[in-house]
This record gives sequence, structure tokens and C-alpha cells, in this order.
Amino acid sequence: MEKSERRPITLAASLAGLRLIGAGAVLGLALAVPASPAQADPPRPPATTQDTADETPEI
Repeated sequence: MEKSERRPITLAASLAGLRLIGAGAVLGLALAVPASPAQADPPRPPATTQDTADETPEI
């Protein structure tokens, strides 16, 4: 059985690999986290003064 030769890895190649792994982790987390409730809810129409006046009970 022959031993496989190990080549030394340069620091630049090592850092590039770590950046690639980090970018993949960030992308994976971004896809795994559900959307915030503010994005999920449809926008509500603004309330008008007539709508609020109809809801207040008259004395």
C-alpha cells in the first residue's frame, strides 16, 4: 500500500476555501429562516376618518 503524497496548501487557498464555506453557510441560513411576519402580512389600507367615525358609539 502506497502512502498518498500530501501537498502543502497555501494560506491564500486556505482562506479562499474558508470564505466559500462561510458564504455557503450564510446562504443556507438565509434560505432556512422563514420570512418575517411583516413581509408575510399583506399591507392594510389606511383607515379613513369616516371609518373611525362609524365605529364610535354615539351617546
